Amino acid sequence: MKKIIISLTMVLFFTSLALAQTKLGIIDVKKVVYTSEPGQQAKKELQKNTEKMKQNLRRQKEELDKLREELQNQSLVLSQEAKQDKELAFKRKYRDFQDMLRAYQRKAALEEKKLFQPILNSLFKLIDEYGKKHKFTLILDTRNPALLYADDAIDITREIIVELNRAWRAKGKNKSGKK
Repeated sequence: MKKIIISLTMVLFFTSLALAQTKLGIIDVKKVVYTSEPGQQAKKELQKNTEKMKQNLRRQKEELDKLREELQNQSLVLSQEAKQDKELAFKRKYRDFQDMLRAYQRKAALEEKKLFQPILNSLFKLIDEYGKKHKFTLILDTRNPALLYADDAIDITREIIVELNRAWRAKGKNKSGKK
């Protein structure tokens, strides 16, 4: 029994020594992506690219609202057949609107992925280099549901934003210098 207690004590002692040398870091990847310079540029580009889609959707919604109002206002004066025709036209327009909405959502998601994927690729490469350079044992994303507690002192999100901005600017200068 005594040997077991001594063994457990030794294991706990060496485990605590190993943990004392562990360096952890956390990053809010989403915050880095959306607040960094490349993320802001991508967000503006996405908004610009989806503005026409939003205008089309607004126009269609206004037409739908107008058609619904006409149907409600004229429902008492229309014959049963005319009323059914208008209802059918409204349902068809509403279905078309829903189809267009889904298509635009898919297109916007693809556009977002196209714009943000290069930033994420650069970010993950940069995190790997940053972790090695600063001798981190582990860097976690704060959005990970398994993360239950993290001291703010180990949050390196700001530093990563600065590094990503610096790397992005350097990459832009290299591209413009090559031309």
